[in-house]
Amino acid sequence: MVSVPAGLITVPFLENVNKFQNPFRRPVATSVFLIGTAVALWLGIGATLLIDPPWGPSR
Repeated sequence: MVSVPAGLITVPFLENVNKFQNPFRRPVATSVFLIGTAVALWLGIGATLLIDPPWGPSR
């Protein structure tokens, strides 16, 4: 399950046909992509955590 997102993340860095497609020459787009990926991972991990333990709230 990790290989598909990891492969998609590496595509912009591997596909350097000309100098304008280099992601490091587009810092705003690259930073938006990386921040969006980090937020999506954070929300995905947070969605799997328990809010309260199944035996009830702690005292």
